[in-house]
Amino acid sequence: MRLPFAKYEIYMQRLFYKLGYLIGLKPWCFVYSLISLTIISSLGFLRFKQINNARVTFTDSEAPSRYEGRVVEEFLQQNGTLYMIELLISAADNGSLLRPQHFFQLSQFADEVTNRLKIYDENSKNFLGFRNFCHPYCQKNDPFFAVMKMFEQNVTSVELTYPMMEIFGEKVFIGNNFYRITLDPFSKRLMNFRTVLLHFFLVYTDSQMMGKWENELVQLCYESGRFDLLRPLVGSDNLVAKEVKKLGTSTAPLLAVALVALMFFLFICSFRSTFNESKPTEAILGGLIPILASVTTVGLVSAGGLPFQSIVVSTLFLLLAIGIDDVFIMLAAWHRSDKEQKIPQRIAQVVQEAGCSMMITTVTNVISFGNGVLSTTPVLQTFAIYSTVASIICFIFQLLLFPAILAINEQRRGDNEKGICFNSLPKRIEFINQLSKFHDWFFRVLIEFVCSWWMKVIVFLFLMFYWTLSLDGVFKAKSELGIQHIAPSNSKISLFKREYELVVKKMQPLAIVIQTPGDLRNATIFRRLKELIQSFESEQFSYGRNSTFCWLFGYEEYLRFYDSEFEEFSYIYLPDFLDSSTNEHFKGTIKLNERACREDSPQCVQSFLLTTGFTNVSYYNEMYPVIEKWRAIAQRFPEFSVISYTERHNYADQSANLPDVIWQTLWSEVICMGISFVIFILDTLSICAGLFALISVNLGVFGFLTLWGVQINPISMAALLMSIGFSVDISAHISYHYYETKAKTSKERLEITFLHIGWPTIQGAMSTLLAMVFILLKPSYLGIVFLKTVFLVVLFGLLHGLVVLPVFLSLFASFQKSSR
Repeated sequence: MRLPFAKYEIYMQRLFYKLGYLIGLKPWCFVYSLISLTIISSLGFLRFKQINNARVTFTDSEAPSRYEGRVVEEFLQQNGTLYMIELLISAADNGSLLRPQHFFQLSQFADEVTNRLKIYDENSKNFLGFRNFCHPYCQKNDPFFAVMKMFEQNVTSVELTYPMMEIFGEKVFIGNNFYRITLDPFSKRLMNFRTVLLHFFLVYTDSQMMGKWENELVQLCYESGRFDLLRPLVGSDNLVAKEVKKLGTSTAPLLAVALVALMFFLFICSFRSTFNESKPTEAILGGLIPILASVTTVGLVSAGGLPFQSIVVSTLFLLLAIGIDDVFIMLAAWHRSDKEQKIPQRIAQVVQEAGCSMMITTVTNVISFGNGVLSTTPVLQTFAIYSTVASIICFIFQLLLFPAILAINEQRRGDNEKGICFNSLPKRIEFINQLSKFHDWFFRVLIEFVCSWWMKVIVFLFLMFYWTLSLDGVFKAKSELGIQHIAPSNSKISLFKREYELVVKKMQPLAIVIQTPGDLRNATIFRRLKELIQSFESEQFSYGRNSTFCWLFGYEEYLRFYDSEFEEFSYIYLPDFLDSSTNEHFKGTIKLNERACREDSPQCVQSFLLTTGFTNVSYYNEMYPVIEKWRAIAQRFPEFSVISYTERHNYADQSANLPDVIWQTLWSEVICMGISFVIFILDTLSICAGLFALISVNLGVFGFLTLWGVQINPISMAALLMSIGFSVDISAHISYHYYETKAKTSKERLEITFLHIGWPTIQGAMSTLLAMVFILLKPSYLGIVFLKTVFLVVLFGLLHGLVVLPVFLSLFASFQKSSR
């Protein structure tokens, strides 16, 4: 039954017919215009820039951790750019680091990094090392060096208790430096350690120089071979960014391989039973159109100022697949056009028939990716914007440029009856003729199957089994985010992260920033501040007071030492406290106004940072409940404007938010797709069948991806956005042509539909899979996820488009007929 507003479709068909006629009359005008557009758009590459910071791009821009991380970073960076590097050192055989030779190499290595590792600065003509970059955090690793010195000198006068030891009356926290430890069960004295973690906070005006120093550190750790008894591993956001960049740079060259394979596929599929009807030249030229569309897309988006991200490389693969799919559709429409008509009329018929079908798939792709544009996760938003623009550009280029190529080559073919490039070949290809007969026989047999009652039973049983497995996968889906989804498993940063998560689980620092300390001379405020710190120390998984590093407690003891009658807090002595050699390591944790301190004014302490340890939790999905408890504590003390933060906050937030985001996206996609079906397929039967296939295919893709080992993260979400758009294509083509067919019975309509669009649909699906399969040559998590998604979309899309959808169309038609 057709919907009452179906008349507008006539106007759309007329518009496409007039456009096609104009292309047939003046094809060169369209060729020159679109090539000129590509050249002009390529100027946008002058503004091309790339961003690869996974902590920023993979985290929801509205997540609390974005603000928390910004507050901590602004506090720590002082007068330059903050650059944090962590160095994890274990014995090569994973044994004790206190063995004499291992201990000697560890001491030499630490001294090399902190004192002798230098780079040359062309601007200042000086060699720069860690000491030039570290202020005010040069003492960050002093507890490590103090312990190393005591072990080296066999000092017995100091108790090396863990995680806090006392040196000359000053408490020193060593828990952030020593891991895989052995303690004396009675005295808690540190007896042995197998892993050391060193923290380097670099602050400098030129981030490139800090990057060069990090490169030297990486070379020393992984390539020098000078410390063969040790296994040093380096980690930083910059190293993660390099791996994110490699996602694109290592995968992009495969585009050329995929293009060659698709060209060959197009070349083979372009032949017909007679050479006059074969279009190998046109097919190859049509396959180059997505390249023009890709250049135009990246140029236009770059001109708009949006940074390129590695995940966009997958968009370029998809653009190849979409473009090739359109070539198959238009070639099929060309072969069905009236051969007695002149070229402009034939081109008009091609654009009229193929244009409507191509527009359906383009609109569904734009709707699918358009939902992602609204995402607050930068990497998803960037992928969606590039994919949306690419879908529109590819549609315009294929709709205008490929018919122009057909018209130009057909004019030349008319001037030379023996055709172009095939003068010496026979006019008829018997093998292709036999394949053509097989094509017709196959689809007629398939129609007989799908219209039979027993096939309906088989399809029903298959769907029950398929939906059961899919739902099982859906319910097993969980958020999983980490470096393993960005870098290869054997990369340096992956090795660091795996080791790091295992090692630091026993002791990790939580940074707490007090942005508005208030007047600490007020006893009530001072007591509330201590209560705040105690709340963090007593929360679940906290290591307690022994793990807290805060200037406040040391300053209290300092006041008591110099003022035996100390009763009230005073700011006057705070600068002297921080200038003393035993307390200067606190300088980087407090922002002072020294003049206000001398006046005993509360403006003395503008803000400060403290850390406390937590234990036995490290994975992102485990972290989120703990992080929420920390945030709840901060909210109980609003007067201090408290921010708590760890390096896991960003990813933990994303892991928690992704399930809700993905369900909202999926439901909104289905609703939008339903609207697009109503607009383009003005028949209730075809709309219901198409929506059914859409929901079923995407349920299967989502569920089976989980069963295949792909969990919820931004990369899999981008792949699902793509799958929704692609899964509609096959069903939309079948539904639209079924709706357009004028035959009386459902069986006849299905037969005409399959004979017209069945093989081009299969060709499009095969080309989509072929475009992605070459990712296996250089597999990455990004590529593998998209390849798995494409495989499932193609498999389930073809099953639904060629079997399930026709079964339901014929079944619904039977119900309609019996109800009359």
